[in-house]
Amino acid sequence: MASSPYHAAVGVAVLAILLAAPAAEAGAPTAAPLANYSLEDACKKTGPHYGLCIATLSADRSAKSSDTVGLARVAVLAAQKNASETATYLSSIYDDDSIEKKTVQLQQCLEDCSERYEAAVEQLTDATVALDTGGYEEAMALVAAGQAEVKMCQRGFKAVPQHRNILTLRNREVDQLCSIAFTITKLIRVSPSAEE
Repeated sequence: MASSPYHAAVGVAVLAILLAAPAAEAGAPTAAPLANYSLEDACKKTGPHYGLCIATLSADRSAKSSDTVGLARVAVLAAQKNASETATYLSSIYDDDSIEKKTVQLQQCLEDCSERYEAAVEQLTDATVALDTGGYEEAMALVAAGQAEVKMCQRGFKAVPQHRNILTLRNREVDQLCSIAFTITKLIRVSPSAEE
């Protein structure tokens, strides 16, 4: 049976669709970013975190001339660095014998937080890779997952009320940096003129 030109064209079209599907599923970028926010305009979108956003992003010289993807990358790296420093701090206080009334519950809470921060650092590191490869939705999901780990760490301290503030300031800062990173990453696909 001979194939007609119609069947050959349909076969080529189906093959093209099948070959394109795995690339789309793998998080390959489907379109170029639409937005190009300045550092100031991007930070304005972070609402109550504006001051921290400006201070954090301005500390990186590359942010001043970055596009929205570059700003998101700087924000994610800042959150990742802060989370990594908190993980190191957790290790030091876990081993610190000077903490008064170090109960089994407190030790368990510190251990849980340490594991959560390790996961957060990994997720934020993966978010940077996702940004670099055009996986903006994936980057947002990874930042949100990292932020959730930090929130769970803070919630865990409810079990040890006498020590509940041991990480509050550090958790709050990492949480805020994750909010900034998430908001700016979300802006990648939103044109500044579309929001006005």
